[in-house]
Amino acid sequence: MNYQCFLLLIILHQACSNFFGQTNRLGIQKLKVIILPHSHDDVGWLNTVDQIYLSGPGVKNIISSYINALLENKDRKFVQVETVYFERWWNEQSVLMQQKVKGLVENGQLSFAGGGLVMNDEATPYYEDIIDQMTYGHEFLFKTFNVIPKVGWQIDPFGHSNAQSILSYLFGIDAAFYARIDYQDKDYRQKQKELEMIHVPYTTSKQNYPILIHVNYFHYSSPNHFDFDPLRNSGGFVNDQNIQYKADDLNQYFLQQSQSYKGKIITHTLGDDNEWSNSKSYFENMEKIINYINSHPEKYNIVIKFGTPQDYIKDINDYSDEIFYPTKNDDFFPYADKQHCYWTGYFTSKVAFKGFVRYTGRYFQQIKTFISFSFASQNQDILDIKQPLLRAIKELGYTLGISQHHDAVTGTSQDHVTRDYVKMLHRDLTNMNNEFHRLIKIIISKDLGQDNIEQLYQYRYNSTSSECTEIYENLKNKKTILLTILDTKINENDKDIIKIKVPKLPLNIIDSKNQVIDGDIICSNSKDEEDCTLYFNYQIKKGVQYYKIKQGNSNQVSSAKIIASQTLTNITANTKISLDNGPEFQLQYQYYVASTDNLQPSGAYIFRPQGGAQVYGSIQNVQIYNGTVLTELNIERSNVNTWIRKYKIQNNEYEVETFVDSIIREQNKGKEIIVIFKSDNIKNQKTFYTDSNGMDLQQRKIGFRETWSLQSNEYVSENYYPINGIIQIKDQASHNVMAVINDRAQGGSSFNDGEIEIMIHRRMYSDDRRGVGEPLNEEEDNPQCKAQSQQNCEKRVGLRQYIIHKVLFFDQKNNPNFARKAQLFLDFQPIKIFAVDSQDEFVPNLKIEFSKSLLNTIQVFNPDGDSIVKFYLIPKEENNEYLLRIHNMQEQSNVKISFPQEILFEETILSGLRTLSEQQKIRLVWVKNKIQDSIYIPAEEVAPQQIKTFIIKI
Repeated sequence: MNYQCFLLLIILHQACSNFFGQTNRLGIQKLKVIILPHSHDDVGWLNTVDQIYLSGPGVKNIISSYINALLENKDRKFVQVETVYFERWWNEQSVLMQQKVKGLVENGQLSFAGGGLVMNDEATPYYEDIIDQMTYGHEFLFKTFNVIPKVGWQIDPFGHSNAQSILSYLFGIDAAFYARIDYQDKDYRQKQKELEMIHVPYTTSKQNYPILIHVNYFHYSSPNHFDFDPLRNSGGFVNDQNIQYKADDLNQYFLQQSQSYKGKIITHTLGDDNEWSNSKSYFENMEKIINYINSHPEKYNIVIKFGTPQDYIKDINDYSDEIFYPTKNDDFFPYADKQHCYWTGYFTSKVAFKGFVRYTGRYFQQIKTFISFSFASQNQDILDIKQPLLRAIKELGYTLGISQHHDAVTGTSQDHVTRDYVKMLHRDLTNMNNEFHRLIKIIISKDLGQDNIEQLYQYRYNSTSSECTEIYENLKNKKTILLTILDTKINENDKDIIKIKVPKLPLNIIDSKNQVIDGDIICSNSKDEEDCTLYFNYQIKKGVQYYKIKQGNSNQVSSAKIIASQTLTNITANTKISLDNGPEFQLQYQYYVASTDNLQPSGAYIFRPQGGAQVYGSIQNVQIYNGTVLTELNIERSNVNTWIRKYKIQNNEYEVETFVDSIIREQNKGKEIIVIFKSDNIKNQKTFYTDSNGMDLQQRKIGFRETWSLQSNEYVSENYYPINGIIQIKDQASHNVMAVINDRAQGGSSFNDGEIEIMIHRRMYSDDRRGVGEPLNEEEDNPQCKAQSQQNCEKRVGLRQYIIHKVLFFDQKNNPNFARKAQLFLDFQPIKIFAVDSQDEFVPNLKIEFSKSLLNTIQVFNPDGDSIVKFYLIPKEENNEYLLRIHNMQEQSNVKISFPQEILFEETILSGLRTLSEQQKIRLVWVKNKIQDSIYIPAEEVAPQQIKTFIIKI
């Protein structure tokens, strides 16, 4: 044997035998393939969460099946994603089985990717809810297996956000797997071998959060003809007669795949929706082919092995300094899977459920912070109810986490599944409130010396007066209502607005010093003259404030100035609206006809309009109400009712509340309702900005994609983007900005100068053929059919909904944080709790000593002005230990943190499960000298739009 042949044999031997060891550098010839067995288990979609876990192949059976298969063979591996299912399965197992599973995790056979309760959507959840569902999942994995996932697994969301990458990085994730990116983007990347990239999202803070993105070659499925699950079995089982053909086929498939990636290591999923219920058979069939290929190195130029995402990421990271990965700074919205098929309808689908999820999420954040202050007071009565309250909070947190699933808050599950999500949320919200009210009773008793409060009440933000039965009836019966206001904002130099549904009565409001305060009562519901709203201002104070509301005589009403006048005014859709000399704007409601084209109709996922927008509803009546707290303009249209409010304490800001009545079914043509806000003072030249899950603003340009040349085929829907907090337009010359803050996830755009367009409701009668199998046709009981005698009344009508937007006007150069402050105040609305009070007045010289504790001495402040900051506290199971997150919501200016000496604190990753210093030691580095370094931020400061997390002990 000559020297050259001997050397060649050595190289071949090393290439085959060192697959996961000291692999040769990039000069190796063998293609390394890591196969990732997984099951994609939706947490609700066509069936409910329970049905998917228990019925048919069932997630319960799938997990048991693959666990047993892993125990039979140490070369087998599996990827588990949805932690909410795995935790449920785990709790049903014996101690012996739990020990066996721990062994599988320890030896790397069982790997957790993503690690959240669910695989959350990335367009419609708010960042706070993403953080919570990820934290709950990671906490279970850490406490059970001492692992924190290092790889994200976002293979089914319909587009990807920058905020998701930032949050993933902050959770300790180094890389993420995607399956859905725009078909034009994917085609370009495949040709350029750029299906892997370093995502370095744009950030206001100028901090870099680089993670590697791997875009799957073939969705998240098994290779064609190699799905051996009983549900599909795409190519038949493997036997002696077909094994060579199968091996040749798979070899060719992987060689073709390798042309889309850099380097000589690739990976591929093995699985699909609800697969691996017969894992033994699945593994055995694939093992026959793998063994055949690996045992014939003279014929096949590949080596195949089962692995995990973490195995693959570690392997390619070893060569990251020798491969130039492209970087990407923008996000992956909007997503289309082919021509005319833009997945931008789900940004708005199922508006009521989206509103309920957002309402619950906002409330949930404040409750956790409030109870933390309460526990830290060390009041024994409060500590006695701590554990049941924490359990109730965790139960609600899990259900809220489930709601972030990519077919839940998206509005893309079947109708019976959405109703099940609502049922679970309502159940756990009610249970949590029951426990929370026990705490509030203790605080009221301590502050007011009143032990006779029997029951507390709370109401949804969009209730009518008649639905607020207890307040309505008790005020009419001349009883006094105790109003307890809870606020966790730190903006104690500001005022906020309190809104309460009340009957049409003369009322007095008194504060805790027994001073009568000003307010307005406005009754502007033409369909219910008893549906009135009481408005008054209050000085923000972190903690608790008390007020009493009671009937008053005419003289008392006059002194309290709870009055309003009405004036009829002529107005059209093009009229410029200005209240109290505020900025002018136009407000229009229009609709798109939903396409029913056989090629691609509009549906729950897809937005495909048929033609341009048309006027929606004709103006029938207009009223103006002038009060001491606000001025309100009420515009009644045939299909829409609008209340435009200008509060006296808020400059250059309007509140626009819209009631969208049932969308009438006409000729089976669906309608997609939009609202347009227009200002003549802004020339934005087809450029606008939307938030990323409520965080950093992303620049959008009509007809433009940053990383490829867009081939336009759906002008409207291809330019729609998700809005979770803010959409704004800016005049480059004057720096004038018009911004709209929304109260739930929606889609929108800006097609013309000075215009912001937001979709607020959808109803259609065709399925868009993306799997849900039913049209987006939400209905509710017709409120006009209460009497059984009304034979001709249509019992079911299209869903109706109340929606709120804040419309702001400001100079970005001189007031850059204006919109973020409005977002903060909408997110952290004061919590209002009501009770019937036997006493008409407060005890003189009342001293409210809410939660005297060290937690209240933590200071967060902006040396340059207002502090637009979210201050989150989450009690830990350990006594006197809390997780603290501080989010600087500002567009400009760092904020500073000051801890008292008595508090021990350490900065951590977002979950609080690992210190930041520990994380920095183990983080994989992807980019060396390829991007600009992050701007240095001192440990005691938080940069704009940055989130810092601490574990604190008192």
